[in-house]
Amino acid sequence: MEIKGYHIISLEAKDIYKKELDNGVEKGFVLPLKSDRQFFGLFKNVLDYSLDLIELEKCYYSKCRNSFSFEDEYQNKYTLSIINLKFTYTYKDENVNKDRKGLREHFYKNGFNLNGVHYVRYKRSSGSSRQGKCLFINEKLLNHMSKWGECGLKPTGDLASWEAYKSLSLSSLKGTIDIPLNGILFIQDCTSEFTEEVVSVEVKDGALVATTKEATIKNDIWDGESLLDESVFSDNYADKHMLLLRNKFFKSCAFRTKLQKWFKDKNITLDDLKSRGFITLATDINQIVMVTTPNSMKFLKFMKGGLTESNVRKWVDKVDSTFGVVKYDKRTKFFGGKMVQTSYQFINTLGFNEGQVEELLQPSKDYLTTIRNDYDFMRYHFSEAYKREENDETEELSDGLAERSDVIFKLMGVNYGFKDTTLYYNFRNDVVESQKDRLKQGHILLPGTNATLFGNGPELLLALSGEYDLHSKTNEPTILAKGEIACKKFENGEKLVCARSPHITMGNLYCATNNLANDMWDYFDLGENIVCVNAIGENIQQRLNGCDYDSDAMLITNDKLVVETAFKQKNTFKVPVCSIKSDGKKKPSLSELDYNTSENKIGHIVNLSQKLNSILWDKLNGGSDYESIQGIYEDVCKLAVLSGIEIDKAKRAYDKVNVSKEISKITKKHSVIAPEFFREIDFDYGVKERQYTFYNAPMEYVYKSVKDIDYRKGKENEIEYMPISNMLKVPVPKSTSTVYEHRD
Repeated sequence: MEIKGYHIISLEAKDIYKKELDNGVEKGFVLPLKSDRQFFGLFKNVLDYSLDLIELEKCYYSKCRNSFSFEDEYQNKYTLSIINLKFTYTYKDENVNKDRKGLREHFYKNGFNLNGVHYVRYKRSSGSSRQGKCLFINEKLLNHMSKWGECGLKPTGDLASWEAYKSLSLSSLKGTIDIPLNGILFIQDCTSEFTEEVVSVEVKDGALVATTKEATIKNDIWDGESLLDESVFSDNYADKHMLLLRNKFFKSCAFRTKLQKWFKDKNITLDDLKSRGFITLATDINQIVMVTTPNSMKFLKFMKGGLTESNVRKWVDKVDSTFGVVKYDKRTKFFGGKMVQTSYQFINTLGFNEGQVEELLQPSKDYLTTIRNDYDFMRYHFSEAYKREENDETEELSDGLAERSDVIFKLMGVNYGFKDTTLYYNFRNDVVESQKDRLKQGHILLPGTNATLFGNGPELLLALSGEYDLHSKTNEPTILAKGEIACKKFENGEKLVCARSPHITMGNLYCATNNLANDMWDYFDLGENIVCVNAIGENIQQRLNGCDYDSDAMLITNDKLVVETAFKQKNTFKVPVCSIKSDGKKKPSLSELDYNTSENKIGHIVNLSQKLNSILWDKLNGGSDYESIQGIYEDVCKLAVLSGIEIDKAKRAYDKVNVSKEISKITKKHSVIAPEFFREIDFDYGVKERQYTFYNAPMEYVYKSVKDIDYRKGKENEIEYMPISNMLKVPVPKSTSTVYEHRD
């Protein structure tokens, strides 16, 4: 069961700064009384249940006399030990002008006082840092929490990495799991190195350059993953197939494996493992329940010598066997996990013509018609087809319709005649419009799933038995050939199309064949929503826009039209590859680092890429050849690489790349007018574009087709609505639905 955290105060830095000017720094910010409605209104953030929070409570009771938390009348919990600070606005009055960067420098250096308590900078998660947020802690708690959280380490080299990895223990948890530390086997990472013709994006003379050429690709084939014995998957995790784990300076996605069975079947001894250079504190091979690599052990990045028994023991001395579980595998929420939802980025990289788009949309249009015409099917829509699940962090609420549906269902159950009321009529139309809006944004349901990526698991087992040489960079894959994946959701031999978010361009589409025909898969229990992939000699990690295996997921579909289209174009567009090394040579201060991270351009990059993709398709559909659009495609490839840099900059510094400058150059070069379908995207984000134009591009066809759907035309006056009060007077007629029985 997921445990809720504590509500914490969230304040704008400019508001605290103003109070310091008004009240003096010593008095600082004064909270309203608890009896004042404004008091609880300040608690806009939640300090999630995490390893940090567990330790923070223990620390608080040893350092402070008053209570760690308090409750309101609804049993919501609040704490003042941590405060969230935002840097959204500048401060300006007649005498003082502090920009966001200046405010950050001020508070990072000085902290602030609130109700007589001094708060100082603590940590920021990767997600919060991209939003410009940072946590400040009661100064009395800082030394203990820093000593506990930093594991005796000091930042060496890149400050971005240090800040990211020391915050891993802040991750929101669904629960915890016990993994004995002497039950972990540490083995070396493995790299596959090969050459391939790609669109290589590099920095030359201070500017990004994209060139189609042969480049060397280096893949860490087990980057961010672990094997976890099936025996550990018990209680709350008995039906799970992967667990995303956290400990201090440890982050790994652990996949359910018959590890002990492998040891027994291959007659592997503890001496065998140690003779291969692997490290464990186990005294018996039966103790080993987990296999992991230095890529998951962030602790080793700050230790001289890397993976050694001495360094492993130092980590073990600083942590305990309680690992946090951040997430686990789950099915999609559409049609009981049978369907997956696409995005406008995905649709706009498939070379559909207008007729193919109509074919793609027809099932969705039929679904809309059924919702309108079938009373029982409306119940099915909310209860099964678009089922809300507890603890669904990706839940999309559309205009509160999901909540309203709970009330509507009760009324529908009172009397079948409710379908003739104005209330139901308006609700039904709102549902249909909401579904149309989703379609106009490219959210089309296709057969498939979002599956968690599991890289070269069979080779990891074979390395344990000495049958795979993990020290060779030129190995061949043993189970999955190039262009093959393994996912139990699909039939053996099926052709599949895959894409990972952020999906930027055609070269990010991955066309694959499902291969389940090997006995090695019997040693894994992966379910339908995990996909085994191969990175040995195959450029999958760059094709999927910089993926690794610490719970990255990709959309997979076997939709016939998508498969035919994607396979037809797969050799035309080369993979965009980042050939830029992160450096971090400037050694920024903490405030500079967090300011730079908060200036995130990922939304600009994604949208600009889809505008350029629209131009590209328009030219191809207008008779241009592929050579003539190569310049546009190479600029889109730059954007694909920039998207990876933006996402990674919370943990890696790229001093040589000025992202804003590159976006501006590409925008000016192509004088991009937004496609028509961006009316919907811009409306959703509150952006007001001045000008739109139509391009012959896949998403334009989708937008045009869905926009033209009008069920109400000429029908408004045909129905006589029944007052709700009449429902209590008339007999309850039986449902006449025929579609509901055949919904699948």
